[in-house]
Amino acid sequence: MLRPTFACLGLLAVLATAQPALADGALFATLGESVPFAGSARQIGGTAQINVGVGLDLNNLKPLPLRNSVLFDYATGSANGGSITNWGVGFGTRLSTPTYIGAAAFLYNVNVNQGSVIGSHNATSFGSNIYVGQRFISVPGGLSVGAQITYRQLPVVNGIDSSGISFAVRGSL
Repeated sequence: MLRPTFACLGLLAVLATAQPALADGALFATLGESVPFAGSARQIGGTAQINVGVGLDLNNLKPLPLRNSVLFDYATGSANGGSITNWGVGFGTRLSTPTYIGAAAFLYNVNVNQGSVIGSHNATSFGSNIYVGQRFISVPGGLSVGAQITYRQLPVVNGIDSSGISFAVRGSL
């Protein structure tokens, strides 16, 4: 399940160049919509779920332009009398250049409520994120604003796979 994440981390090490890393704030957040791929997840969680992410950079690897982070990811949505809520904590790394790619491994908790007949089911397991983004505005001191697209691989609960893609605005301080 985590093989794509480790492959992406290896790819990041190969793609890293000697370019100087641009200023980025250590604290960052994303806010956007997460769209599940599976029809069963869209039926009970909605076609677009709110997705919030927060992260804190731990350090900057010199001379490589890589940033390691501790991350929190949360998404929720409801439709047709059901709901899906997931949250996770993880660790990831990304390039710190204006256009970046990154990957993270998470421990996710997923709660699927399939209505009054089937009920609610919960599971905690590993998942991952692979993301790409672009910084559009950068101010000296670390303030920046950009956009990010994230593939979110989540644990399957009671046959419901809420994995999907997230489109978000990213800001850092």
